[in-house]
Parts: sequence; structure tokens; C-alpha cells
Amino acid sequence: MKKRLKIKKRFLIIIFFIIILVLLSISPYLFVNIRLVGDSNMVSNYGNKFSEPGYKAYIFNKDITNDIKVSGSVLSDIGTYKITYYYNFLFYKIKKVRTITVSDIVGPKITLTEGNSIDVTIDEEYKEKGFTAIDNVDGDITDKVIIKGEVDTSKLGEYKITYEAVDSSGNKSIVSRKVNVVRKNPSTMSISEYSLAGWYDEVKLKETKNYGDDYFNNIIMIGDSNIKNMYEYGVVKGENAWASPCINAESMHYLELNLYGYNTTMTLINAIEKYKPKRIILNFGSFSSLWITDKVFTDNASSMIEKIKKVSPDTDIIIASIYPVTKNGINNDHFDQNAINKCNFILLELASQYKIKYLDVQEVLKDSSGYGNPSYYINDGFHLTNYGQKLVKEYINTHAVEE
Repeated sequence: MKKRLKIKKRFLIIIFFIIILVLLSISPYLFVNIRLVGDSNMVSNYGNKFSEPGYKAYIFNKDITNDIKVSGSVLSDIGTYKITYYYNFLFYKIKKVRTITVSDIVGPKITLTEGNSIDVTIDEEYKEKGFTAIDNVDGDITDKVIIKGEVDTSKLGEYKITYEAVDSSGNKSIVSRKVNVVRKNPSTMSISEYSLAGWYDEVKLKETKNYGDDYFNNIIMIGDSNIKNMYEYGVVKGENAWASPCINAESMHYLELNLYGYNTTMTLINAIEKYKPKRIILNFGSFSSLWITDKVFTDNASSMIEKIKKVSPDTDIIIASIYPVTKNGINNDHFDQNAINKCNFILLELASQYKIKYLDVQEVLKDSSGYGNPSYYINDGFHLTNYGQKLVKEYINTHAVEE
């Protein structure tokens, strides 16, 4: 019996010491707590410098972060690296380990020459504008780019070309280019081929029946000496003609116009604000194609439209094309038909922008050469004859705003 008790006592002592040893071996890990900020397993892209996310350490809830030792480093080469964070406690080294894998995880950078969207004129050959593909590991892999997609320049529309590159690590990059097959821009057309056909058709006044004087006499004609002559020829009534010779898009903001039927002069905005006409046809005049730049012309024309809308919101604005000039008029050294054509396309774009109507009266005044028909002009090649003015009136009446 005594022998059994002695064995049992020894066994309990052994168990006690084992428990003490276990407690001593694990207690440092219970008392010291090292916490890693971020994941213990991280991936860093090749070429990027590894940024330490940080760590915190406590012993009995006391901050010992500054006492933590860090060993190990992350190189720029592809591979796996370990960083050890440790603290010496009694006879123990308490540590945490973070594993960082440096890998190529980014695909090649594909750059498209001339950007991701280009315009191609219909029926012109589409030529690839070029591209580059640079990988952070493999370097220049432009020759490995695969191009997919086709462009049919015989048909208007939008086409998509894709460019695909894969690096040696299997990372794939894809970019696309939008190719718009468009009509030839009128601003780049020669004088003989110039046409606004197909451009902003929603604002261009189409051919209608002839609405006659009932329609025409409710319109205020505004412009330069051609509008003045229209009144003097008796084609338009005095109360329907507001004009000033040589006026242009810039001077229209401050020069006074003759309001023939009212026997007075006023700036256009003051006249619009006072009389609030039902409908106007606004011609910025041939001199708008001279002296001032495209930007100044555009800015002043758009500003005038905005001012009219502000002072008389119910006035129906029609923008008329600037009249062409003849090829051999004595004033031909003053006017450039190319510049006039360019201004007219700008005016059509503004009409679309402001959702107002555009009267393409130039088309009835031109001959096959693209210049003004000499039969409709006096010798200076700039001013219309009485017959030419009547053609303009008829064009207005047969390209009416239908209520």
C-alpha cells in the first residue's frame, strides 16, 4: 500500500514538473504578442520597391514595438524572400515571419501611336498608325503584338482594332483603337468639291413648297451690304432689313445696324431686345472670312447666338451661310472662297450645337467651279445683282421652317 502511494506521489511530481516546463516554454508566447500589419504572405510586383506594411508588438499589453528586431530584406529580383520580426524574452526568441514573393504580375504596356481613336476619310486607305509594347521584365516586345480587327473604309461607321501582347510570365495586355470612317471634312475639301451634304442634316433646312411672301415678310434679314442691297432693290421690305456694310462676326457685337423701316440705327442685340422679332436670318457677312482667325470667328459667332437667345428667347434664329464670291471678281484679292467655305462649316457646326436651323443658301449661288456664279453678281464678284437677290429670296421661301 505504502509502495503504491509512493509511486503515485512520484508520478504527480513528474506531472507537476512537466506542467511547469510546458508553462515556462509557452508563457513567452502568451505574454509577448507580435502582430504584422497586412498579410504574412505577400506578393510584390517585379520592378516595384517593396514597402514594409509595418508591425506592432506588446508584452503584458505594454507596447514594445521599438524593441522589435527585424532581419531579412527583399531584393528586386524575382524570387521568395523572408523578413523576420523577433523579440528576445528570457531565454527565448519570439518571432514572426513574413514571406514576400517578388513576381512579374503586370502585363506589357501597349501604347498606340496617335491615340486610341482616329478618323479616316471614307474611301481612303486605312494605314496602321503604329504602336509599341514594353514589358517591365522582357523589355520591348512590340514584335509580339497580335492585331485583330478590320476597317472597311468603303462604308461609314465605327470599327475596332485590338492589340494583344503576352509577356514571358503569361501576363496579357489588350488595348483597342476606335477607327471612325467619316465623310471628308468640308474644311479640307477643294473649292470645286466643297459640300455640306451628310453633315448635321438634322439642322439644315430642307427643300419645301414655296411659302411665298406670307412666310418671307415675317423674317428679319440681318447682315452686311448684300442685305442692304436686298432692301434697296426692293426684294425685302425696310422693316425686315437690318444691315451694316462690311460687318462681320466680331464687329456685329458693337457696330450699329441700319434698321431701314424704323429710320434708326442700333446694335443688333439692342434691336433684338427692343423689337423681339419672331424670326431672323442671321448672315455674319463675307468680311467674317477676313482678318479674324477661325477661333475669333467661332467665339464671336457663338457669343452672338447666346446673346440673342438671352434677350429674346422666343426669337427663331436661322443661321445663313456666308455668300460665295466669284472666281474673277475685281474684289477677288480681298476674299478667299476657301476661307468662306471654312466659315460656313463652322456655322453649320454652331447651328447643330445650339439646335437652331441652318440655311445653306450658298448652294444656289454657286456654279460648277464652286465659286459664285458670275451671272448673279455685279463686277466686283461680291455683291449680288437684283436677280441674285431674288434667287436668295426664292431659296428662303422654298427652304422654309415648317410650323
